[in-house]
Amino acid sequence: MRDLKSIELLVDLLADRVGGLVSYASLAEELQVSPHTVKKWIGILESLFVVFVVKPYSKRIERSLLKQPKIYFFDTGRVKNEAGARFENTVACALYKHTHFREDTFGERRALCFLRDKQKREVDFLTTVENEIEWLVEAKVSDSEPSPALGHFQRMLALKASVQLVRSLRRPTEKEGVKVVEAARWLQLLEAL
Repeated sequence: MRDLKSIELLVDLLADRVGGLVSYASLAEELQVSPHTVKKWIGILESLFVVFVVKPYSKRIERSLLKQPKIYFFDTGRVKNEAGARFENTVACALYKHTHFREDTFGERRALCFLRDKQKREVDFLTTVENEIEWLVEAKVSDSEPSPALGHFQRMLALKASVQLVRSLRRPTEKEGVKVVEAARWLQLLEAL
């Protein structure tokens, strides 16, 4: 019974951390259990389709396994943070579902990750197809100016497709290869992209 209460508390703690890096050690300390136990419980929550884990992008898989992930909820109503975290969770769900739909339907090897470097520049999402980068995606509630980190990684990786999804946008723009578009329209057209 104690484990059940602790798992419920873990869900509440994760709801406050949506969009941020998740430290198993920090959660373990708050829950007074081992990091291994926290990781096991998160695995259970994944199996029950309560949460899904988005890992950092790395060409070398062993490096991405060691770094802190982000955790999102399938039920976006669980997210307690401000509008930005709820919106990022919504975009994460759409990309996650698209990734798995394409894998299941067309047999493509796909992954949903995020990108972060040592200077703490971060892009919310990076998608891959057959281990090649497909899109960099940044989620913003209202900022129509392209994210500096998105522009940096766009240039560094020499990508054709980078997009900043904005929940409330008056008009789409493009700056140095980064498209700033209305999120609802882009996500609606996701299957055609």
